Amino acid sequence: MTLHSATPIESVGFACPKCKHPLRSVDNALNCSECNRTYPITGGIADFLAQASLAAATSRIAKVMDFVAPIYESRPFVSVLVKLSGISGGAQFIDRIARFHSETLKDITGPVLDVACGPATYSRRIASPSRNVYGIDVSMGVLRQGMAYVARDGLLGVHLARASVEALPFGNAVFDGSVCSGSLHLFTDTVFCLREIARTMKPGAPLSVQTFVAGKTVINRLMQKRSWLHTFDLAGLQQSLSDAGFERFRPELDGIVLTFSARKA
Repeated sequence: MTLHSATPIESVGFACPKCKHPLRSVDNALNCSECNRTYPITGGIADFLAQASLAAATSRIAKVMDFVAPIYESRPFVSVLVKLSGISGGAQFIDRIARFHSETLKDITGPVLDVACGPATYSRRIASPSRNVYGIDVSMGVLRQGMAYVARDGLLGVHLARASVEALPFGNAVFDGSVCSGSLHLFTDTVFCLREIARTMKPGAPLSVQTFVAGKTVINRLMQKRSWLHTFDLAGLQQSLSDAGFERFRPELDGIVLTFSARKA
């Protein structure tokens, strides 16, 4: 992979998550002249949740991700997750999911949204000199880790922000594709969040997702004990996607791990 220097945050087309008005950079912050809100930039990361009161479940997820950020991509952590999920060929799990996303986005050269991006795990792997990736997450810990990886690799076009999927800091129909890995099952209102993702996507743009279906694995038992976690059945998920404005649902299963693509109608 060719290495490049990071793109300044001033060039990123963020919009106010409240009113969707374009933002401008002022004194190391992003300002909305429409509703007079200001969002700080810390370590190159625009923070759209700095003044927000997070829901209890969202706050809990953010704290967990802050804690696991340094080990999130480590072989031991991934191996444990894979073993608990009962899938095959686990050692290459991240690479396999990255290949699925890359295949879904193979014809896309425009900007891509990565929802709940973690430490830019897939943002870094699907970015290219001709494709900017905008990753959002509620955990500042994983975003800082992601920025460290981006700087280490000298990647161009990976932009990270702290924001929630319920109020994405982007305008309407700006993305040529979207990715959501390991997080759809964390969203309290699946249809609402999918609609918000769809809002930012152009008509016909592909969506590439990795999540979990119902099963009898350790992961499923753990998820059943957490009211803020859920798994999907294929029929119900297809209906949710349809309700949110997506079509051409194409699922692939490996154990309880579900990868699927769809397109904005």
